[in-house]
Amino acid sequence: MSNTNELEVVAAMIVRDGMLLLAQRGPQGDQSGLWEFPGGKVDAGESQPQALKRELMEELAIDAVIGDYIASESRVVGERKINLHAWLVTDFTGEPTALCHQSLVWVEPPEAFSFALAPADIPLLEAYLQR
Repeated sequence: MSNTNELEVVAAMIVRDGMLLLAQRGPQGDQSGLWEFPGGKVDAGESQPQALKRELMEELAIDAVIGDYIASESRVVGERKINLHAWLVTDFTGEPTALCHQSLVWVEPPEAFSFALAPADIPLLEAYLQR
């Protein structure tokens, strides 16, 4: 498969007071209604942390400090291979606001499994819990 069909995507595992932030996808777009770790596409010339910092400002209106790398997961969706990379965020300014999602919720990390998570996010949650 050529790289034109590969998409690099970053996701934030945002933790505050031991609680993990989940975001519910809006009705428009892929996997609507499923819960995910917020983030988005890495643009040309951006590092993963730069992309994640930009996406979190655009999606949640927070200025995040991108912490440790957690894990990656690759999925083939239709004609494309999506490489999803999770990063830890424990420090940010502003209050997370759902600018792109229908809902946000803070949960105990193991409790996140009880939500309808986007399939690619499940191995990332498992990797986080094994840290």
